[in-house]
Amino acid sequence: MTDTNAFAHRSQTSSSAFLLSQSGVREPWPAHGPATDQAAARTLETLTSLPDAAISPGRLMEAAAGRLTDTDLFSVLVLRMDDFAAHPEPETLALDTAAAVRQICRQHRGFWGVFDEDKLACFFPGVDEAGALELARGLQDQIAGQQNRSLTIGIAAYPALDFERREILINAQKALEHAEFFGPGSTTAFDAVSLNISGDKYYQAGDIDGAVFEFKRALALDPDNVNVYNSLGVCYGVRQDLDAALECFVRAAELDPGEVMALYNAGYAHMCRNDHEKALEYFSTAEQIDPEVFEVAFQIGRVHLEANELEKALQYLEKAVDLNEKSGIAYRYLADCYLRLGRDTDATAAYKTALKLRPDDAEALSALGWLYDKQGKNADIALMFCRRAAEMAQDNGLFRYRLGRIYFQQNELEKALAEFEAARACGYDASEDMARIGQMTEGSDTDRQARA
Repeated sequence: MTDTNAFAHRSQTSSSAFLLSQSGVREPWPAHGPATDQAAARTLETLTSLPDAAISPGRLMEAAAGRLTDTDLFSVLVLRMDDFAAHPEPETLALDTAAAVRQICRQHRGFWGVFDEDKLACFFPGVDEAGALELARGLQDQIAGQQNRSLTIGIAAYPALDFERREILINAQKALEHAEFFGPGSTTAFDAVSLNISGDKYYQAGDIDGAVFEFKRALALDPDNVNVYNSLGVCYGVRQDLDAALECFVRAAELDPGEVMALYNAGYAHMCRNDHEKALEYFSTAEQIDPEVFEVAFQIGRVHLEANELEKALQYLEKAVDLNEKSGIAYRYLADCYLRLGRDTDATAAYKTALKLRPDDAEALSALGWLYDKQGKNADIALMFCRRAAEMAQDNGLFRYRLGRIYFQQNELEKALAEFEAARACGYDASEDMARIGQMTEGSDTDRQARA
């Protein structure tokens, strides 16, 4: 997995080494909660005590579904009082909003309930999505005209796909979260983007199964949604189901041949399959579309480095650190390239930067310790770095070998031999060094016997 901390291409975010597209057009405006817990408690108590507050928190979905059992068509509005937290009298604000909600419900045979302290829900039997949008805008205009405030509203209608009646309130809540991306006073109807945003939340919480479920439903609503295909592919990639991931990325690229993220992700999936030739093909196509994407430059550099095409690797890795000066992993690969080119001074500087950005990078620790020892300076630091790297990755034969070499240079032959044996057990050939220690030990024994 790689460390990708900067995003050069539009609205992309990193997920391990895959790129996950953000589902909103901008960052959501901050959600406002109650000014105090006491204000929240008072507001909830006041709202739920209103005589026609038919539904209260904790049983909102259950009670609403019960009243809508025989209704073939209905819509739900979930509205947020945008300035609830900052209002000096949130309880009064909530009562004024509830009065407008009660009025519109009476006029359109609806009913309402309390979602939480700063949100109310309205249910309108017989009203479709278009009608609900009209009602929402009317309610927003009324609040703006009478109270100079705004409401943000999410809307969902039944029937929709295979959603049950009790799920429509949840869909309206997801639509509200979608509306928040557009700022206070916005109205959004539930759609594939709402599910994409919901899937992103599941993903960020580590619930990959939940994210996959949401993304699949989003595609059922919008089978040609490029972002959703990309997001679903990332989930499969994290699961290591690379065939399914590639299918999604390729489909996204077919739908939008200029979509850099899908091309990059397809390339990275091929890298995970050790098909570097195919990976480079996708990365190069992505580079042609947008040459300023850090992740693309970095991965092209990696491919060339692993193919021992050092000059090409250097070109792209230097470009990658220019695009993202805070990527420790990019600096480490650049240092590896310098080292293999025999540019020890440049390698030392790059490894130092890599460790400054990622202090626990065992590869950089081991290599820098090895360089210090090779240059005959900072012996104590060289030993410390190599020992720490070997402790962090005890099954890395190269790290154990390097540590053994430093012990050997410091004439600690028993420790050196132990590390060489560990390196050999890990698959790294240290036989020559072990034989040398054996000869030195045998020679010392012979000298002692002669002196005796």
